[in-house]
Amino acid sequence: MELKQAFPKYTAPVAALVFISPVLTELLMGAVHITNLWLLVPEMGVYGCGALIIREVTRRLRRGWGTMLLLGFAFSIAEECVILQTSLTPQFFTSISNGPSFGWAFGVQWIYLTAMLWYESVYAVVLPIHLAELIFPHLRDDLWLSRRGLFASGVIFVLSSLGVWWMWGHIGVQKYGPSSYQIPTTQVGLALVAIAVLVGATFFPRPSSSPSKSNQRCWSPWIVGFAAFFHGLTWFLLIALAYIPASTFPGAVPVIPIVIGLGWAGLALLVIRYLSHVQGWQDPHRLALIMGASLASMLGGVLVIISASTIDRVGKLVFDLAAMIFYVVLAGRLRKRGSAGTLAPRQPVQG
Repeated sequence: MELKQAFPKYTAPVAALVFISPVLTELLMGAVHITNLWLLVPEMGVYGCGALIIREVTRRLRRGWGTMLLLGFAFSIAEECVILQTSLTPQFFTSISNGPSFGWAFGVQWIYLTAMLWYESVYAVVLPIHLAELIFPHLRDDLWLSRRGLFASGVIFVLSSLGVWWMWGHIGVQKYGPSSYQIPTTQVGLALVAIAVLVGATFFPRPSSSPSKSNQRCWSPWIVGFAAFFHGLTWFLLIALAYIPASTFPGAVPVIPIVIGLGWAGLALLVIRYLSHVQGWQDPHRLALIMGASLASMLGGVLVIISASTIDRVGKLVFDLAAMIFYVVLAGRLRKRGSAGTLAPRQPVQG
C-alpha cells in the first residue's frame, strides 16, 4: 500500500502510539513534568518511533507480544548503553564522595540496567502498542506504515536519538555533578553486539500453528489489574536499589537482587502467557493489565517527583488523574463493544 493511500487511515493510530509511549514511560512516572514538558517532543522521536518501528516489524513478521518484548529489550539496551548511557554513567546514581552505587561493577550499573531492561521494554514498547490497538481495534492487525513510512520512522528515530544523546551528554548529566569519567567504548560496543543478537533472534523461524486455548477460565479483570499493579510497584524497589551507595550494604552481593528481579520478571511472563491462552481473555483484561501497570508507575514515580517544585508535583497529580479518567472512559467503550472487541492476534503469540 502506497503511503499516500495509507496515510489518512492510519494517521490517528500512528500518532496515538508515538504519543502514548513516552507518556507511559516518562510522564506518568514523573521523569518528565511541567517544567520540562518540552522533553516529550524528542522522546516521541525516540520512544514513540521506537515503539512504532517495533510494532511494524512484529506485524510484518506475523508475530506476537513475545517478539515485541524481545525487540523491546534491544531498544532498552540502546537507550541505556548507547543513547542516554545512564547505566554506564556513575554520577547519575550517587556522588563521588559517597562512593560507587550498589550494583556498579566493570563500568556498568547492573541493577539499574536489569531494572530498565524490563521497565522500558514493557512501558515504552509492549503496553503502548497494545493500548493503541485497544483504542483502534479495527486496525489492530493491519500494517500502519508503508515501506516509505517505516524508513521515515527509522530516520526520525536515529536523528532524535542523536539529538537526545547530545543533549544528555552536554546538559542533562551535568545536573548530577561534574565528573571527568569517560564511558569506555568497550561497553558501548558490547551493547551494540547485544542489540544485534536480539534483533537477529526475531528472524528465526517460529511455529506456524497457533497454540490451542486452555479450557480453564480466565481471571477477573480486577485480579489481572491488581496483579499488574503489585508486580509493577515491587519492580520500583529494584530501581531504587541502584541509587543506594554500596557502602550501605557491606559484604552484600548485587547478583542476589538481580537474580530475584529476573525471576520476578520471568514469573510475570509465565502468568501473561498462561492468561493469554485461557478462555475468556479479552480486551477488558488487557486494559486492566495496562491500568494496573500504569498505576504502579504513577505511585512508584512519587519517589522521582517528591523533591521537585510544587508546580511539578501538582502537575504530576493532574496528569495521573487525566490518565485514569481516560482509562475509565476506554473501559466503558470496551464494555459496549462486548465480546466483539478482542485482541487475539492472527499470528502466534509466543514469538
